[in-house]
Amino acid sequence: MTAGLTKAEQYEKTRTTLLDIARELFAERGYAATSTSDIVDRAKVTRGALYYHFLDKEALFKAVFEQFRQTRTQALLARIQDAKGSIWERLVETGLSVAIESMSKEDAQRIIFTDGPSVLSPDIWHKNVPAMHFIVHGFEQLRAEGFIEDKVPCQALARLVWGALLEAGVYVAHADDPGGAQDEMLHGLQYWFGKLRIK
Repeated sequence: MTAGLTKAEQYEKTRTTLLDIARELFAERGYAATSTSDIVDRAKVTRGALYYHFLDKEALFKAVFEQFRQTRTQALLARIQDAKGSIWERLVETGLSVAIESMSKEDAQRIIFTDGPSVLSPDIWHKNVPAMHFIVHGFEQLRAEGFIEDKVPCQALARLVWGALLEAGVYVAHADDPGGAQDEMLHGLQYWFGKLRIK
């Protein structure tokens, strides 16, 4: 045990180290090209320590994926909250721009949009409860402010938008020209939302 740390603190320190190192390696090399030996060697822990915290490499990848996705969601929400202008400008214009911008990062492309769909089961990859709640609430706010029609089905639209964002990320991650692909996806989503706007 590291001097001065309790068992609980040592547990958390080792787990955090494993997650950080695994994220670096998965982003650099991809899931398939990263072995558990690579992870424990760089983290300077024993193989037993890895398996004490995670059942296997897939479980470790899932934990990295969830942590990374949570961090991206929190960053997106912070940017929207800091944005100026109407609810439409903050939620739609800023929100879409930041969401598409985040897809340009190589670690997001590799972990979320390349390895995520192939390593994880579909329900895990598609599911993001905080993000879905935020999108539903966003549509409800736009409806309440009169930007979209009262009859708009917020839950259904939120699911469609979430699916579109996931597909946009996959498209950008596999594009020969990621920058051009980002522009295409952003313009497409802006056009779609523009058709919903009534004022």
